[in-house]
Amino acid sequence: MEKEAVKVTLFGNFSLTSGQIVLREEDIYANKMVQILAYIIVNRSTPVMARRLNEEFWSGNSKNPESALRTLMCRLRNRLKAFGLEDCICTLPGGYQWNQKIPVETDYQQYEKSMKDMKRQTDHSKKKRLCHEIIDSYRGRISARLICESWLQPQILDYQSIYLEAAKTLSSIYEQEGEWASLEALCQKVASKEPLDEDIQYWLIKSLQKQQKYDQALIQYERAKGQFYKDLGIKTPKKLQDIFQDTAPDEQIQTDNIDNIVWEASEKEEPRGAFFCNYQIFRQIYRLEMRRINRAGISEYILLLTVRRTGRLHTGTRGKADSGLLEGAGMLEQVVREMLRVGDVVTRNGPVQYVILLSACSYEAGLAVAERIKKKFLKKIKQRKLELQYELKDLSLQWQEAMEK
Repeated sequence: MEKEAVKVTLFGNFSLTSGQIVLREEDIYANKMVQILAYIIVNRSTPVMARRLNEEFWSGNSKNPESALRTLMCRLRNRLKAFGLEDCICTLPGGYQWNQKIPVETDYQQYEKSMKDMKRQTDHSKKKRLCHEIIDSYRGRISARLICESWLQPQILDYQSIYLEAAKTLSSIYEQEGEWASLEALCQKVASKEPLDEDIQYWLIKSLQKQQKYDQALIQYERAKGQFYKDLGIKTPKKLQDIFQDTAPDEQIQTDNIDNIVWEASEKEEPRGAFFCNYQIFRQIYRLEMRRINRAGISEYILLLTVRRTGRLHTGTRGKADSGLLEGAGMLEQVVREMLRVGDVVTRNGPVQYVILLSACSYEAGLAVAERIKKKFLKKIKQRKLELQYELKDLSLQWQEAMEK
């Protein structure tokens, strides 16, 4: 009679389950015991040489790795035995191997099987159900005790890619069926775990648009844009820029009351501080201000703030902002939010720059604003080796230069 398979989870929290017996990672006191046990299970089809284990898990950190390995394997076997999991690991000449008479089912292999079943399915309702099963069983990242193990990278990448593929398959079905609320809920859930997938962000923004949740769509676009800047150091993917163009309705429902229009367009809370917006909106406001100041004959100024490493002319290695610069940029945003007025407009231009339209402001007042921001920023960053560069330019001069070209 074939033995019942031992079920092994590597993602979420490491554990072994055999019938009613559950051995959790917290029951195995030493991290290295968990790591070697997982290594033997992942490579269970072939013997694992002791030399290979020494290289992988000690790598010169022990004066006598052979003895350390034997001691650890003895402790590991005793721990398994204490939980009723005897004879799981066999000793072979020069190494070890998982007992081939004890079948194993790992979470990532079960995941692969579910994905194959889903791909073979042609019925949409059944395909949706299988996608839900894959998504709902996803446990997120690998166990914290295994996260740094490079030999697990293939399994980690496969696990995450299967999750995303199932999510995208289901998203595509929801899009075809026009199930926008379901698409929103799905993408919100997936984006919380995989925020840098542009397809998921695209579907999330589109689902909000289709439900006429335009403000939420704009907020989500800004959030995604910031994450791409901060975590990847790249500009917003074109796919998201294109969908952003549709985040405002082409048509509004006609109303016979101007008060309704005023109420709908106005802010529902008392405005505080500067108006922060994405670059596309900023550009439209900028163009509007250029027209207004030319007609009214007034002066307004644009202020560019850039966080730099002290004494450097660029933002980081090969033009990419490092984590220290990004942290500094975040502090600068806090300062700007605290210090600017309600009528000022701010956008983030790349990872470490902010552009500000200073309303009803003279050149001297603009310089004073820049200096106050700089002073407070330098106080906030304390001993960090950062500096703030600023440039101030008259919008009316910009208009004149443009007309002369």
